[in-house]
Amino acid sequence: MTEETGNVNVGATFSRQTYKHGGVCIYVLKDIQFNTINLDQYNKEKDLKICALKLCLLSSRFTIICIYRYPTGNFTYFLNQLESIFNKMYTSTEFILCGDFNVNYLNDNSRKRLLESVLACFNLFSTVKFPTRTFNNCCTLIDNIYINTYRHDFSAHPLINDLSDHDLQIITLSNIFISILRHIFSYTRKTDNNSISKCTFPLSYKNWEDVFLEKKVSM
Repeated sequence: MTEETGNVNVGATFSRQTYKHGGVCIYVLKDIQFNTINLDQYNKEKDLKICALKLCLLSSRFTIICIYRYPTGNFTYFLNQLESIFNKMYTSTEFILCGDFNVNYLNDNSRKRLLESVLACFNLFSTVKFPTRTFNNCCTLIDNIYINTYRHDFSAHPLINDLSDHDLQIITLSNIFISILRHIFSYTRKTDNNSISKCTFPLSYKNWEDVFLEKKVSM
């Protein structure tokens, strides 16, 4: 079931059940149609949190996947589940994979290479090239956005809003046409006993003599 919040819908979400606090979600503008994809079977608290949906656009078929990987979680489990998901979902659709992977892209490391290797099998590549978290004067790039399309010009940039120690990442894709639901209103006259009475009662006081005596009637 879709929840409405202001000008957006909560399109897909997963929240922890055992441990307090934490989850992932995807918000969609109300004018954009979407279908939620159920990935509950792949979720495992403290290892992988994931949700997804498919956008109904005119120009493209986009599947959006949002992920959070726990820093000390089972990395092998995370990679295996990620690969299973793409093996199941990978078709002609275009993907946007985003979230907090807790894999630092600012330096070369084994986890970065393993993650890139899995995603490269599905033509997914990283678009974020700037630090996303600063803590104790140390910068890391652990949040990322991956896409598998070169059909659109794209740009990625940070947004610092001081609400978190993680900076936001924004990706802009060009040449995308959105199918917007338009609300069409029509007016009809309400007809019931009450409305009929309101019409006939004033007419009963009308003097129709001029009408009845009229001899020239145009048809």
